[in-house]
Amino acid sequence: MTSVCDVELNNLSLKNKAIELTQHLVRFPSITPDDAGSFDYVYQYLKGLGFTCQEVTKHGVRNLIATQTFGQGKTFAFAGHLDVVPAGPTELWTSPPFAGNIISERLYGRGVADMKGGIACFIAAVEGLLSQCNKGKIMLLITCDEEGEAEHGTSCIMDTLNALGRAYLPDYCLVGEPSSKSQLGDTVKIGRRGSLSGHVRVFGQQGHVAYPHNCQNAAHSAIVLSQRLLALEWDNGSITMPGTSLQITQLNSGEFVDNTVPGTTDICFNIRYSSLHSEHSLKQLIKKALRSDDVRFEIEWQRPCAPYFNQANKFVNTLNSAIENTVGIKPILTTDGGTSDGRFIASRHTEVIEFGLRNDNIHQVNESASLSDIGDLAMIYKQVIAAFCVDER
Repeated sequence: MTSVCDVELNNLSLKNKAIELTQHLVRFPSITPDDAGSFDYVYQYLKGLGFTCQEVTKHGVRNLIATQTFGQGKTFAFAGHLDVVPAGPTELWTSPPFAGNIISERLYGRGVADMKGGIACFIAAVEGLLSQCNKGKIMLLITCDEEGEAEHGTSCIMDTLNALGRAYLPDYCLVGEPSSKSQLGDTVKIGRRGSLSGHVRVFGQQGHVAYPHNCQNAAHSAIVLSQRLLALEWDNGSITMPGTSLQITQLNSGEFVDNTVPGTTDICFNIRYSSLHSEHSLKQLIKKALRSDDVRFEIEWQRPCAPYFNQANKFVNTLNSAIENTVGIKPILTTDGGTSDGRFIASRHTEVIEFGLRNDNIHQVNESASLSDIGDLAMIYKQVIAAFCVDER
């Protein structure tokens, strides 16, 4: 029979392991897409725990698929990234950004929250459960290309798994992105809006501003088309998924000369859209809105990301229960924020949830996380893993 003291000792050991692993990972200056040695560290660590590790490398980007099977059952996956954004002005940091120092019960370093801490907590949780796992499969999908263009990262991992067949795809995937806001566990992301960027080049006729009758001002035409884009009416969304919106991100008529009418002007925009729309329907809508007999233009589409959404179900409820058991709060379920690697994983075969440390200082100088949050996150992850991989009967 397990005593209260044994439980407390196990929890302390788990917390210390999660903190130790986070420190180790932070000390690799893995600015995207350079893994700086962090990939080999994780590869060897998981291999030492009995995982079968497969490296998937494309254009110099290293990705890892690590699996361990315990018996019949579902495949539970964790997805994360080892790459981080640049540290910024190092002289402004309280502690060197890649030192992993602990100051006043907080662990400082680039990537602590986004998201080496999440990876460390999951590995620590797995290590603490291995002797009890007796069903299903655990899978870790780790990339070094998330903070950049994300062209050769998780998408390549999923291409590899899809090529192997349905049996190799996870049933559930927990993405360790820092989803929490003011308190660990206050927010769980059960989906994301889609994203679609467009680049419209408007053509006119360059000429001298004193002779406008000899010109066709591309900037004026671009303003007309921009107004049409801004006049589009979008859905308001729902409680869990924000509505669709279009934002113009750049207007550029080239090098400025105050006596010259521009011959071309570029309009760049981005649409964040709810699950009420699709990439195809949006493209048709935008083309229809821009169509004109008086204005010549061409449009190029960039970086399409499909939306995904999970209803509250066993996976969501299991995570919510683990959060409530550990930190005593019920999380808000949302789909806000930007895109994540979850978009590559989510499918009709795989349910995806995002949950991790607080995101209040990610990408900032002095990125950090409290030691208590790191320990609690590891405990939450451990409970979720156990729900899918431990049969106590």
